[in-house]
Amino acid sequence: MVINKTIANPLFVLYYLLTYKPQLVKESFGGTQPNVNQFKVATIRIAIPPLEEQGRIVSYLNDKTGKIDARVSLLSKKRDAYQRLKKALISRVVTKGLNPNAKFKPSGVDWIGEIPEGWEVKRFKDIFIPYSTGLTPDSKNDNYFCTEDGFTWVTIADISPKHITKSKLSITNKAIASLYPPKTMKGSLMFSFKLSIGKVAFAGKDLFTNEAIVSIPPSCKYRLGFFYYLFPSVLQMNATENIYGAKMLNQKIIANMLVLNPPVSEQQSIASYLDEKCSEIDANIAKLEKQIEKYKELKRALISEVVTGKRRV
Repeated sequence: MVINKTIANPLFVLYYLLTYKPQLVKESFGGTQPNVNQFKVATIRIAIPPLEEQGRIVSYLNDKTGKIDARVSLLSKKRDAYQRLKKALISRVVTKGLNPNAKFKPSGVDWIGEIPEGWEVKRFKDIFIPYSTGLTPDSKNDNYFCTEDGFTWVTIADISPKHITKSKLSITNKAIASLYPPKTMKGSLMFSFKLSIGKVAFAGKDLFTNEAIVSIPPSCKYRLGFFYYLFPSVLQMNATENIYGAKMLNQKIIANMLVLNPPVSEQQSIASYLDEKCSEIDANIAKLEKQIEKYKELKRALISEVVTGKRRV
Protein backbone atom coordinates (compact mmCIF):
# COMPACT_ATOMS: atom_id res chain seq x y z
CA MET A 1 0.00 0.00 0.00
CA VAL A 2 1.39 3.43 -1.00
CA ILE A 3 0.23 6.35 1.13
CA ASN A 4 0.22 9.97 -0.03
CA LYS A 5 2.15 11.57 2.83
CA THR A 6 0.99 15.05 1.85
CA ILE A 7 -2.49 14.20 3.15
CA ALA A 8 -2.06 11.21 5.47
CA ASN A 9 0.33 10.09 8.18
CA PRO A 10 1.11 6.39 7.48
CA LEU A 11 0.87 5.52 11.18
CA PHE A 12 -2.51 7.22 11.45
CA VAL A 13 -3.72 5.10 8.52
CA LEU A 14 -2.33 2.00 10.22
CA TYR A 15 -4.19 2.76 13.43
CA TYR A 16 -7.35 3.46 11.47
CA LEU A 17 -7.13 0.16 9.60
CA LEU A 18 -6.66 -1.68 12.90
CA THR A 19 -10.23 -0.73 13.78
CA TYR A 20 -11.35 -2.64 10.68
CA LYS A 21 -9.33 -5.77 11.48
CA PRO A 22 -12.12 -7.76 13.23
CA GLN A 23 -14.48 -7.12 10.30
CA LEU A 24 -11.81 -8.02 7.73
CA VAL A 25 -10.98 -11.24 9.55
CA LYS A 26 -14.67 -12.09 9.68
CA GLU A 27 -14.99 -11.58 5.93
CA SER A 28 -11.74 -13.41 5.05
CA PHE A 29 -11.81 -16.65 3.12
CA GLY A 30 -9.53 -19.64 2.62
CA GLY A 31 -8.28 -22.56 4.73
CA THR A 32 -4.93 -22.53 6.51
CA GLN A 33 -4.12 -18.97 5.40
CA PRO A 34 -7.30 -16.86 5.10
CA ASN A 35 -7.24 -14.01 2.58
CA VAL A 36 -9.06 -10.71 2.31
CA ASN A 37 -10.54 -9.47 -0.94
CA GLN A 38 -8.35 -6.60 -2.26
CA PHE A 39 -11.42 -4.76 -3.48
CA LYS A 40 -12.79 -4.85 0.07
CA VAL A 41 -9.60 -3.23 1.41
CA ALA A 42 -9.47 -0.67 -1.39
CA THR A 43 -13.02 0.52 -0.70
CA ILE A 44 -12.47 1.24 3.01
CA ARG A 45 -13.32 4.88 3.60
CA ILE A 46 -11.01 6.74 5.99
CA ALA A 47 -11.91 10.02 7.66
CA ILE A 48 -8.73 12.10 7.39
CA PRO A 49 -8.22 14.99 9.86
CA PRO A 50 -5.55 17.66 9.19
CA LEU A 51 -1.97 16.36 9.17
CA GLU A 52 -1.12 18.22 12.37
CA GLU A 53 -4.00 16.52 14.19
CA GLN A 54 -3.02 13.17 12.71
CA GLY A 55 0.44 13.68 14.21
CA ARG A 56 -1.02 14.40 17.65
CA ILE A 57 -3.20 11.31 17.39
CA VAL A 58 -0.25 9.11 16.40
CA SER A 59 1.90 10.44 19.26
CA TYR A 60 -0.92 9.93 21.76
CA LEU A 61 -1.68 6.41 20.59
CA ASN A 62 2.01 5.44 20.44
CA ASP A 63 2.32 6.42 24.09
CA LYS A 64 -0.92 4.87 25.36
CA THR A 65 -0.80 1.66 23.33
CA GLY A 66 2.88 1.24 24.16
CA LYS A 67 2.01 1.18 27.85
CA ILE A 68 -0.83 -1.27 27.24
CA ASP A 69 1.46 -3.51 25.15
CA ALA A 70 4.06 -3.49 27.93
CA ARG A 71 1.41 -4.62 30.41
CA VAL A 72 0.20 -7.36 28.04
CA SER A 73 3.78 -8.50 27.53
CA LEU A 74 4.34 -8.75 31.30
CA LEU A 75 1.11 -10.69 31.83
CA SER A 76 1.94 -12.98 28.89
CA LYS A 77 5.34 -13.76 30.39
CA LYS A 78 3.68 -14.66 33.70
CA ARG A 79 1.19 -16.90 31.87
CA ASP A 80 3.99 -18.59 29.94
CA ALA A 81 5.91 -19.12 33.19
CA TYR A 82 2.89 -20.88 34.70
CA GLN A 83 2.60 -23.06 31.60
CA ARG A 84 6.27 -24.03 31.88
CA LEU A 85 5.80 -24.72 35.59
CA LYS A 86 2.87 -27.02 34.84
CA LYS A 87 4.82 -28.90 32.17
CA ALA A 88 7.87 -29.31 34.43
CA LEU A 89 5.71 -30.43 37.36
CA ILE A 90 3.96 -33.10 35.31
CA SER A 91 7.23 -34.32 33.79
CA ARG A 92 8.89 -34.65 37.21
CA VAL A 93 6.01 -36.33 39.00
CA VAL A 94 5.07 -38.88 36.33
CA THR A 95 8.70 -40.03 36.02
CA LYS A 96 9.98 -39.66 39.61
CA GLY A 97 6.87 -40.07 41.75
CA LEU A 98 5.86 -38.19 44.90
CA ASN A 99 8.23 -39.71 47.47
CA PRO A 100 11.33 -37.48 47.82
CA ASN A 101 13.10 -40.28 49.71
CA ALA A 102 12.48 -42.98 47.11
CA LYS A 103 15.35 -45.14 45.94
CA PHE A 104 15.95 -45.09 42.22
CA LYS A 105 17.06 -47.48 39.51
CA PRO A 106 17.87 -47.09 35.79
CA SER A 107 14.77 -47.15 33.61
CA GLY A 108 16.59 -48.27 30.48
CA VAL A 109 14.95 -45.40 28.58
CA ASP A 110 17.22 -42.44 27.84
CA TRP A 111 14.64 -39.66 28.00
CA ILE A 112 13.21 -40.96 31.29
CA GLY A 113 16.42 -41.67 33.18
CA GLU A 114 16.16 -43.15 36.65
CA ILE A 115 12.81 -44.22 38.09
CA PRO A 116 11.72 -45.24 41.61
CA GLU A 117 12.28 -48.82 42.65
CA GLY A 118 9.05 -50.75 42.32
CA TRP A 119 8.14 -49.01 39.07
CA GLU A 120 8.20 -50.92 35.80
CA VAL A 121 8.74 -50.07 32.15
CA LYS A 122 6.46 -52.11 29.90
CA ARG A 123 5.30 -52.14 26.34
CA PHE A 124 2.03 -50.34 25.74
CA LYS A 125 0.34 -53.50 24.49
CA ASP A 126 1.34 -55.42 27.64
CA ILE A 127 -0.38 -52.91 29.95
CA PHE A 128 -3.51 -51.98 28.05
CA ILE A 129 -5.53 -55.01 27.04
CA PRO A 130 -7.71 -54.30 25.18
CA TYR A 131 -7.47 -50.96 23.42
CA SER A 132 -9.04 -49.84 20.16
CA THR A 133 -8.68 -47.42 17.28
CA GLY A 134 -11.66 -45.61 15.82
CA LEU A 135 -13.03 -45.57 12.30
CA THR A 136 -13.86 -42.89 9.76
CA PRO A 137 -16.90 -43.53 7.53
CA ASP A 138 -16.77 -42.55 3.86
CA SER A 139 -17.08 -38.75 3.89
CA LYS A 140 -18.84 -38.85 0.51
CA ASN A 141 -21.73 -40.83 1.95
CA ASP A 142 -24.18 -38.30 3.39
CA ASN A 143 -26.11 -41.09 5.08
CA TYR A 144 -23.23 -41.66 7.49
CA PHE A 145 -23.02 -38.16 9.03
CA CYS A 146 -25.33 -35.66 10.69
CA THR A 147 -24.99 -32.54 12.80
CA GLU A 148 -27.61 -33.45 15.41
CA ASP A 149 -29.61 -36.41 16.73
CA GLY A 150 -26.71 -38.74 15.94
CA PHE A 151 -23.96 -40.50 17.86
CA THR A 152 -21.01 -38.48 19.14
CA TRP A 153 -18.02 -39.05 16.82
CA VAL A 154 -14.80 -37.53 18.15
CA THR A 155 -12.01 -36.24 15.92
CA ILE A 156 -8.74 -34.55 16.88
CA ALA A 157 -10.48 -31.17 16.58
CA ASP A 158 -12.83 -32.18 19.40
CA ILE A 159 -10.07 -33.08 21.87
CA SER A 160 -9.89 -29.90 23.90
CA PRO A 161 -11.78 -30.28 27.18
CA LYS A 162 -10.57 -32.95 29.60
CA HIS A 163 -13.93 -34.75 29.42
CA ILE A 164 -15.64 -34.92 26.04
CA THR A 165 -19.40 -35.29 25.71
CA LYS A 166 -20.05 -33.71 22.29
CA SER A 167 -18.47 -33.42 18.86
CA LYS A 168 -18.73 -31.19 15.83
CA LEU A 169 -19.98 -34.07 13.69
CA SER A 170 -22.13 -37.07 14.58
CA ILE A 171 -22.52 -40.40 12.86
CA THR A 172 -25.84 -42.03 12.08
CA ASN A 173 -27.45 -45.33 12.94
CA LYS A 174 -26.80 -46.38 9.36
CA ALA A 175 -23.05 -45.80 9.75
CA ILE A 176 -22.98 -47.93 12.89
CA ALA A 177 -25.11 -50.70 11.40
CA SER A 178 -23.05 -50.80 8.21
CA LEU A 179 -19.49 -50.31 9.51
CA TYR A 180 -19.55 -51.59 13.11
CA PRO A 181 -17.15 -48.94 14.49
CA PRO A 182 -15.66 -49.80 17.90
CA LYS A 183 -17.41 -48.02 20.75
CA THR A 184 -15.40 -45.96 23.19
CA MET A 185 -16.90 -46.52 26.63
CA LYS A 186 -17.52 -43.74 29.13
CA GLY A 187 -14.41 -43.14 31.23
CA SER A 188 -12.02 -44.33 28.51
CA LEU A 189 -8.83 -42.39 27.86
CA MET A 190 -8.41 -41.21 24.27
CA PHE A 191 -5.25 -39.93 22.60
CA SER A 192 -4.44 -38.73 19.10
CA PHE A 193 -1.60 -40.27 17.12
CA LYS A 194 -1.94 -38.69 13.66
CA LEU A 195 -1.45 -35.10 12.51
CA SER A 196 -1.59 -33.63 16.02
CA ILE A 197 0.15 -36.16 18.26
CA GLY A 198 -0.44 -36.54 21.99
CA LYS A 199 -3.74 -34.74 22.57
CA VAL A 200 -5.51 -36.54 25.41
CA ALA A 201 -9.02 -36.53 26.88
CA PHE A 202 -11.53 -38.74 28.63
CA ALA A 203 -14.80 -39.95 27.14
CA GLY A 204 -17.51 -38.26 29.18
CA LYS A 205 -20.05 -40.74 27.79
CA ASP A 206 -20.18 -43.69 25.40
CA LEU A 207 -19.09 -42.42 21.98
CA PHE A 208 -17.19 -43.19 18.78
CA THR A 209 -13.92 -41.81 17.37
CA ASN A 210 -12.16 -41.52 14.04
CA GLU A 211 -9.15 -43.58 12.95
CA ALA A 212 -6.61 -41.09 14.34
CA ILE A 213 -7.57 -41.76 17.96
CA VAL A 214 -6.76 -44.66 20.28
CA SER A 215 -9.14 -45.43 23.14
CA ILE A 216 -8.22 -47.27 26.35
CA PRO A 217 -11.09 -48.52 28.53
CA PRO A 218 -11.06 -48.16 32.34
CA SER A 219 -9.68 -51.12 34.30
CA CYS A 220 -8.79 -52.03 37.87
CA LYS A 221 -5.30 -52.96 36.55
CA TYR A 222 -4.32 -49.31 36.02
CA ARG A 223 -5.46 -45.76 36.68
CA LEU A 224 -6.07 -43.80 33.51
CA GLY A 225 -5.72 -40.52 35.40
CA PHE A 226 -1.98 -41.17 35.68
CA PHE A 227 -1.63 -41.96 31.99
CA TYR A 228 -3.59 -38.83 31.06
CA TYR A 229 -0.58 -36.87 32.33
CA LEU A 230 2.07 -39.30 31.09
CA PHE A 231 0.98 -39.91 27.50
CA PRO A 232 1.57 -36.49 25.88
CA SER A 233 5.32 -36.75 26.45
CA VAL A 234 5.51 -40.51 25.82
CA LEU A 235 3.78 -40.20 22.47
CA GLN A 236 5.97 -37.29 21.39
CA MET A 237 9.17 -39.09 22.38
CA ASN A 238 8.18 -42.27 20.52
CA ALA A 239 7.04 -40.52 17.35
CA THR A 240 9.16 -40.72 14.22
CA GLU A 241 9.44 -38.04 11.54
CA ASN A 242 8.49 -38.22 7.89
CA ILE A 243 10.57 -36.68 5.09
CA TYR A 244 8.98 -33.29 5.80
CA GLY A 245 9.92 -33.37 9.48
CA ALA A 246 6.36 -33.93 10.69
CA LYS A 247 5.84 -36.18 13.72
CA MET A 248 4.04 -39.46 13.08
CA LEU A 249 3.02 -42.66 14.86
CA ASN A 250 1.48 -45.90 13.68
CA GLN A 251 -0.17 -48.92 15.27
CA LYS A 252 3.07 -50.90 15.51
CA ILE A 253 5.00 -48.10 17.20
CA ILE A 254 2.20 -47.51 19.69
CA ALA A 255 1.86 -51.19 20.55
CA ASN A 256 5.58 -51.55 21.28
CA MET A 257 6.42 -48.18 22.79
CA LEU A 258 7.79 -48.29 26.34
CA VAL A 259 5.53 -46.86 29.03
CA LEU A 260 6.16 -46.23 32.72
CA ASN A 261 3.96 -48.39 34.93
CA PRO A 262 4.08 -47.55 38.67
CA PRO A 263 2.08 -49.60 41.18
CA VAL A 264 -1.64 -48.87 40.87
CA SER A 265 -1.75 -47.17 44.29
CA GLU A 266 0.97 -44.73 43.20
CA GLN A 267 -0.76 -44.13 39.88
CA GLN A 268 -3.84 -43.03 41.82
CA SER A 269 -1.87 -40.82 44.21
CA ILE A 270 0.00 -39.14 41.36
CA ALA A 271 -3.18 -38.55 39.38
CA SER A 272 -4.94 -37.00 42.39
CA TYR A 273 -1.93 -34.81 43.20
CA LEU A 274 -1.60 -33.54 39.63
CA ASP A 275 -5.34 -32.94 39.33
CA GLU A 276 -5.15 -30.61 42.33
CA LYS A 277 -1.91 -28.83 41.42
CA CYS A 278 -2.71 -28.45 37.71
CA SER A 279 -6.16 -27.08 38.55
CA GLU A 280 -4.52 -24.39 40.67
CA ILE A 281 -2.07 -23.52 37.89
CA ASP A 282 -4.81 -23.55 35.24
CA ALA A 283 -6.88 -21.16 37.36
CA ASN A 284 -3.95 -18.72 37.50
CA ILE A 285 -3.42 -19.07 33.75
CA ALA A 286 -7.11 -18.42 33.07
CA LYS A 287 -7.02 -15.33 35.30
CA LEU A 288 -4.00 -13.97 33.44
CA GLU A 289 -5.54 -14.68 30.04
CA LYS A 290 -8.68 -12.82 31.11
CA GLN A 291 -6.57 -9.83 32.11
CA ILE A 292 -4.65 -9.98 28.83
CA GLU A 293 -7.90 -9.98 26.84
CA LYS A 294 -9.20 -7.01 28.83
CA TYR A 295 -6.08 -4.99 28.01
CA LYS A 296 -6.33 -5.96 24.33
CA GLU A 297 -9.96 -4.88 24.28
CA LEU A 298 -9.00 -1.61 25.99
CA LYS A 299 -6.40 -1.03 23.27
CA ARG A 300 -8.89 -1.74 20.48
CA ALA A 301 -11.48 0.58 22.02
CA LEU A 302 -8.94 3.35 22.60
CA ILE A 303 -7.70 3.28 19.01
CA SER A 304 -11.24 3.23 17.64
CA GLU A 305 -12.36 6.18 19.77
CA VAL A 306 -9.33 8.32 18.94
CA VAL A 307 -9.05 7.74 15.18
CA THR A 308 -12.80 8.26 14.69
CA GLY A 309 -12.80 11.51 16.67
CA LYS A 310 -14.97 10.23 19.52
CA ARG A 311 -12.09 11.07 21.85
CA ARG A 312 -10.16 14.25 21.01
CA VAL A 313 -6.46 14.57 21.81
